[in-house]
Amino acid sequence: MELEIKYICLQEEFLSIAQYYINKNILNILKKYYAKYINSNRKLSKINDLKTLLKVLEKRDCLNCYNIEPLIYISNNFLNDFQIQCKVRDYKIYVQSVQYCLSFNMYQESKGNKHDNKFKLSNISKNNTSEIKVSSEFENQSTLEYKNVKSNLFTQEMELQQILLSHLSKRIGRSWRDTVRYLNIPEYQIDAIQNKHPFDLKEQSYEALKLYITQYSDNNWKINLIHALEKARRKDLKELSEKLILESNS
Repeated sequence: MELEIKYICLQEEFLSIAQYYINKNILNILKKYYAKYINSNRKLSKINDLKTLLKVLEKRDCLNCYNIEPLIYISNNFLNDFQIQCKVRDYKIYVQSVQYCLSFNMYQESKGNKHDNKFKLSNISKNNTSEIKVSSEFENQSTLEYKNVKSNLFTQEMELQQILLSHLSKRIGRSWRDTVRYLNIPEYQIDAIQNKHPFDLKEQSYEALKLYITQYSDNNWKINLIHALEKARRKDLKELSEKLILESNS
């Protein structure tokens, strides 16, 4: 019961924050990403906001109080809000601890059936000490698991950036100037890059986009890049970027 209450509160806070980040374009990206789980074009067509998407994922058992992977994925990739990212992470660790305690208690109960009450009473102190030790080990394991996940996400992010830089710099041509302007790269840096590589559009675009990613981007860099390509009237590259981003997360 307590877990369900925490889950409801987390989801309400998640939706409250998400409304500032999830626009129509991002919602369409999420619908494409979860289409294989929803497996119904009729259901997909009726999803007009994030709340409805989450409800459908709950019905498909892709989201529940024990599994919040969709919230983790959305917060890490589309919500530039450190506080909600921490709350989602902490909830996941809490769920792991609850699941561990349930399995531990079941094991203890099963083990206890093989011994008499006198034996169990004489070992209460020993069992409590052991349980505390195991609990501590579990917390350390959870922390290590979180660090490993974070490291893997960082590596995946770096690989995606390199893939996008490679594909876009080959195809964007003279549109790179308009694109990086929409990414708030200062005009003097745009001119400097063009003067540095006066006859090489590919090198110009590569360096400009790399400059954005390394110096001017934030947690929403993927969405900002897609929007900039759209504003620069490069729908082909916008769709290519969306495809590459979705593939990197699958």
